[in-house]
Amino acid sequence: MVFLYTFVLDDFVLPVSNGLHPLMFEVTTVGGVGFLALIGLLASRRPDVLDNDWFNGCAVTCSLAGAFVALESVGAPGPLYYLGSVLVDVGFEWALVVACLTLGELRLRAICAHAGVAALVAYGGTALMQYLPLAVPLACYGLAGPVAVVVAAPSTRRRLAAAAAAPPLADVSVTRPGVLPSLTNLLFVSIVVLMSAFGYSLGYDAHATMPLFLVVMAVFALVWVAATWRSQDLDLVYKVAGIIVLFGMFVSHPGVGSFAGLQAAALKAGALLVYYVEVVLYAGMAARSRSGGIALVALANAASLLGILLGSEVHGGVQLVATFSENAAYLLTVTIACAFVAFIVLAQRGFSLNRAVAEIEDPAPDGVPVPVVVPAPAVDLRGACAALAEEYGLTPRESEVLGLLVKGYGTARMEEALVISRNTVKTHVRHIYAKLGCHSQQELIDLAEKSSPVASPESPHSFQGDITLEG
Repeated sequence: MVFLYTFVLDDFVLPVSNGLHPLMFEVTTVGGVGFLALIGLLASRRPDVLDNDWFNGCAVTCSLAGAFVALESVGAPGPLYYLGSVLVDVGFEWALVVACLTLGELRLRAICAHAGVAALVAYGGTALMQYLPLAVPLACYGLAGPVAVVVAAPSTRRRLAAAAAAPPLADVSVTRPGVLPSLTNLLFVSIVVLMSAFGYSLGYDAHATMPLFLVVMAVFALVWVAATWRSQDLDLVYKVAGIIVLFGMFVSHPGVGSFAGLQAAALKAGALLVYYVEVVLYAGMAARSRSGGIALVALANAASLLGILLGSEVHGGVQLVATFSENAAYLLTVTIACAFVAFIVLAQRGFSLNRAVAEIEDPAPDGVPVPVVVPAPAVDLRGACAALAEEYGLTPRESEVLGLLVKGYGTARMEEALVISRNTVKTHVRHIYAKLGCHSQQELIDLAEKSSPVASPESPHSFQGDITLEG
């Protein structure tokens, strides 16, 4: 259903509305980003607020009411159409989140299989809608989100309950960054970059008709099978999607010539692969973190929408330049393409989407917080911390934070002991982890124990870390 909504929006709704309501895309995208950011904030700080069916009911209501308002006011000037479109998009964004949570109940191979089949079926159905009355795709536009929410409701309840029972991600992620990667993590940056290139390509009005849509489906199926038949290689799909989108951009530029069929096939095949990567990535995140999946999916989707908006606005700027000089506009397009390639070659060197997703941690797997095992009293923690601080060049304040971390202190206790804010604690912890090459509090404790002049690992004491030590 989420694929169907997206394809109907691209092929039927936006082409009709853009001429009458030129800011429709920007307004709905900003509304979607704001809603997803709110969900991500609540899920990471107050997950208990989401632990009911209220959001599901609101999403269904928003989609249905928004579709009615938008369709009734599509031909009239004024804010009503924008309001209706934003409501529909808000309902859809929640539907996308819960659909990915439901897919996240599966293993990665099954996620890839389900997402690939769903993308092909949805795209094929959308292509056939070109021969049906306009009421059919418009009905799909209004109903796809609610149907997805209703179908995913049982899984959503389980995930929301797990999130409410787990410690807040915002607290746990201070000492365990893998629980909630920062927005500057290369995983999120990669999503923004790919979606920016995709958003740029959306500026070209490409519609694949018979028999081109068969070519699009064949290209997608070939890449999908090649990348997932033996191993679920998301990096291959990511890069191929980017290459096809860039190729479509080149052959779509006015200064190149007329390649209408090739343009449409390339851009649509690229779009299909981009949407596939997006859904599989989100579902993969949800699969890795049962209790933290909702925050991860919401924030990743917000990053995706920001990338699309950025690419679309850049395309608008290039088109403005084209009114004065087509050569200058083409040069800008080439520069953007080179920047994308440079990102893949340089910034992503040694990076893997599969590995980044695999490194995501669940704050409370099986509903049980992960314990932090601290050294026995016989271990000279003060001497170990002093040795580590000197060896790795820690500042005095970082040395103090290190001393509390190796004792198993959680975020709240460190705030209280040092009389500093959570953000300051987070900054110090991040610097300590970077200097010592650690990725979690437990790794840091183990390193301190090895560095201690006296080590007695036979009798460790277990604490609940961020869970029991939070004040």
